[in-house]
Amino acid sequence: MFKFKSFNILSLVDSFHSKTGGGNARLYRHRFVASLILSVLFYVSLIIFVATYFLPLGEHSVHIIRLFFIFIGVGALLSIYILRTLNQRVFAVNTLITFLGLALIYLAMMTGGIESPAAICLIIFPAVAALSIDFKAGIIWGLLAALSWSLLFAAPYLGIPIQNAMPDVDDGLAFFVSIFTTHFFIAFVALYYNKTSKSLREKLLKERREYHYLANHDAHTGAINRRHFLELLKMEISRCEQSGSTFCLFFIDLNDFKKANDQYGHHFGDEILEVFSRRLRHRVREIDTVARIGGDEFCIISRDMGNEEDAKRGERRIEEILQEPLSLKEGKYTLKASIGWSIYPQHATDYESLLKYADQHMYKVKRLSKTARK
Repeated sequence: MFKFKSFNILSLVDSFHSKTGGGNARLYRHRFVASLILSVLFYVSLIIFVATYFLPLGEHSVHIIRLFFIFIGVGALLSIYILRTLNQRVFAVNTLITFLGLALIYLAMMTGGIESPAAICLIIFPAVAALSIDFKAGIIWGLLAALSWSLLFAAPYLGIPIQNAMPDVDDGLAFFVSIFTTHFFIAFVALYYNKTSKSLREKLLKERREYHYLANHDAHTGAINRRHFLELLKMEISRCEQSGSTFCLFFIDLNDFKKANDQYGHHFGDEILEVFSRRLRHRVREIDTVARIGGDEFCIISRDMGNEEDAKRGERRIEEILQEPLSLKEGKYTLKASIGWSIYPQHATDYESLLKYADQHMYKVKRLSKTARK
C-alpha cells in the first residue's frame, strides 16, 4: 500500500521566514508577512501571464509589463531575505510595499497617469500596512498613496510626460481587473489577518491557562500548591469575615511515607502521592479545597464547618479515604496519616495562626499514635 503524506501549506510558508525565538506571537506575524509576500508574487504573476498571453498588447506594452513584474519580483525576494535572514518583519513589509508602489507608479506613468487603472491599486498600501504593521503605518502609507495620486494628477501640468502604452486594451476591462484586484487583495489580506489573529489569540489564551494552572498547581499530583493555597486561605478568611461564615482547616501528614519511599524507591513514593491526591480531590465535597503544601503534607479547606463535631465528622471521612487501599503498579498499599484541624474563627482568625493550630494538633495526634504503638 502506498502512503501519501498530507501537504501542509504552513511548511511552505515557514521556509520563507526565520523561526528562531519570539514565541507563537512572533511566529504568527512572520507567517502572515511571508504569506503576504508570496500572495503578492503569485497574484501579480497571474495577472502578468493573462495580460501577456491573452490581451492584444504590442511589444512595447509587453516590455513595460515585464519590467513591472521584475521590479515586484526583486522587491518580493528582497523582502523574503530581510524577513528570513535579518529577522526584520516591519522592514520586510515596508520594503515590499515600497517596491510594489514604485512599480505601480511606473506602470501608471506608462499607461495614462491618474487615469490609468494601475493608479487604483495604490489604495492597497494603507490596508496592507495597517494589517501587517500597525495603525500608524497604515496612516503613513495612506498619506504616501495620496501623495502619489497627487503627483500623477499634477504630472501633465508640471511637464512630466505621461504615456499610454496600451491604447488597444479595453478600458472597461482594465478598470474592472484593477478594481477587482484591489478589492480581492484587501479582502484576502483582511480575512487572512483575521484568521491568524484568531488563531494567535486562541493559542495565547491556551498558553495562559496552562501557565496559570502550572503556577497554581503541584506539577506531580495536580493538587493546588502551597503558594496558591495560602492565597485561597486568605480569600476564604476574608469571605467569612464579610458573611459571618465558618470553615475548618484540615492538616494531613502521611505516616511512614519516608520509610516507604526509602524502602521501595522514589517512584513508589511519587505514585502514592499522585494516587492519594487524586482520590482525596475526588472524594471531598465540591466546595472543599485540597492542596499539597509539602512533601507528604496535604491541607483541606472545608467550608461551613463551625464546631468540633463538624471537624471530627470531616476527620472520620478522611480516615475512611485512608483506609481504602491504594491501587498502585506494585500492588495494593494502605496509607496511614495523622490529621489535625483548626476552626475559623474559633481557634484563630488569620491564616498563619490557623495553620499553626492545625499543625500543632496534627503533631499531637502523631505523638499519641506513636505512644499507643509502643
